[in-house]
Formats: sequence, structure tokens, C-alpha cells
Amino acid sequence: MNENEALPVFTKNVAKWTEKLQTHHWEQGRTWYKHAHQLCKTLSEETKLPLPNVVGVLAALSPQVSWDVNIQSCESIVRHHVIDDGYTGYTTNVAKALQCLISDPLSVLGGAKVLAFYYNILDPLTSMEVTIDTHIGRVLFDTMTLDKKQISAIFSKKGNVVAQQALQKVAKKKRVLPHVLQASLWVCVRALAQAKADKDQLPLYVK
Repeated sequence: MNENEALPVFTKNVAKWTEKLQTHHWEQGRTWYKHAHQLCKTLSEETKLPLPNVVGVLAALSPQVSWDVNIQSCESIVRHHVIDDGYTGYTTNVAKALQCLISDPLSVLGGAKVLAFYYNILDPLTSMEVTIDTHIGRVLFDTMTLDKKQISAIFSKKGNVVAQQALQKVAKKKRVLPHVLQASLWVCVRALAQAKADKDQLPLYVK
């Protein structure tokens, strides 16, 4: 499926899943990035490290880890300049997080997912970015069990662009920021994924 074919399919599936959202999904989605922003702002104020650098550390550590681990590990790097024992992500991302302490995060971070995550947390009031991960991939392909081809598609540069466009189109119709829709869908899908865990995909459910 090429980009032209994918956009209407993705948009249709996003619209379908959006109609499944309940009030509590929307409530959590509307505040998710605001809460993440406040966590980083508090850590920034307490450590005197500029907010963009704190958010950069958080974003750098985010791939393949749970949100709780992400926060805990970010705090360890920002406060103590070392990674905590509970971190379950990649060592290369630890190096990036440490670099974010002293460099402009935009010169360190890479990948559309991580950059979108960074922008959404840094400025949740105006960011138009969409964080595309495996949970949103399940929405885009309308399946709880993604295959390797589908995972590769959403994490490719072109696939990410189309995926973001699909959520942005539906968000515009719903009159919400794209990342609010994304976060609301993420909360919904994560709960379903955890309830129907496929042992072959367990590593993906923490994202």
C-alpha cells in the first residue's frame, strides 16, 4: 500500500476508532501532554536545567519503555547525570539523553516519533505534531496485532507523514489538537492491548 492508498484507509480507521472513545479517554487525552509538560517544568525549576533540555532527556529515553520508567529514568539523568537500574531501553538512547543535558536537544534527537513527542511535551498548547507509536499503529491498521510489515510502515519516514496527516484530518473535524486525539486514542488502545496481551507482542505493549 503506497502513501496515496494509505491516507484514506488510515483516515477511515482513525475516524472509526475515534467514535469508540469514551469520556474518560478524552479527559485523559486532553491533559496527557499538559501533565507531561508540568512534570518536566517542575524538574527544570528544581534543577535549573532549561526546560527544552529536560524534555529532550525525556524524549531521548522514551523508545521501548513504559511511561513510568521513562519519567523515573529522566529524573535520574537530570538530577544525577546517571541512568537508573530500572531503565529498560537502549544504551544509545542513554547517551543521547546525557548529551541533551549540555546540547540543544534538536541537535541530538532523531526520528519522527521522538521529535513529535518532544514538541508535544515542550509546547502542548500549540504543537500540531502527532506521536506515532505501535498503539497508534493499531488504530491506523485497525488491528490489535501488527505484523512486521505494518510496524515498519508506520516507523518509516513516509509512513509517519501519512499517519500524522490521517490523525490531523480527523482532529480538525473534531476541533481538537492532533496530539489530544492521539493521546485519547493511545489511552484507549493501551487498555485494550493490556487486556488482550498477545505473548508474541508483549514487548510492544509498554510503548
